[in-house]
Amino acid sequence: MPFRIFAAARPAVTSISRTYITAAESAVTGAVEGHYKVTQTRSLIGVPKTTIKVLKSLGLGRKIGRPVFQPHNAAAAGKILKVKELVKVENMTGPIPPQGFQRTRATKGYKVVGKMI
Repeated sequence: MPFRIFAAARPAVTSISRTYITAAESAVTGAVEGHYKVTQTRSLIGVPKTTIKVLKSLGLGRKIGRPVFQPHNAAAAGKILKVKELVKVENMTGPIPPQGFQRTRATKGYKVVGKMI
């Protein structure tokens, strides 16, 4: 007796439509703007190279305790989740503060008053 293979009826596949909002549209619609303040809290010693690359792409990896600001988007959130054990994240609203872009340097310990001739 030959075997017959019957194809099971598949349910109809419906497409799920997703809507994405671009940056220009979010500025027009007044979407909530904000950013993440990401601060590195742990050393990179013994961390895999892929994790180090993710930290570098976030702008971290040079100094522990130096914050960087990342916009609220899916890419930044995914990077932060990848390195969540090494960083501290704060959710900030409003524009990025101007001191967020400044590089901080330690004081020299002396001040040049004038030139000696």
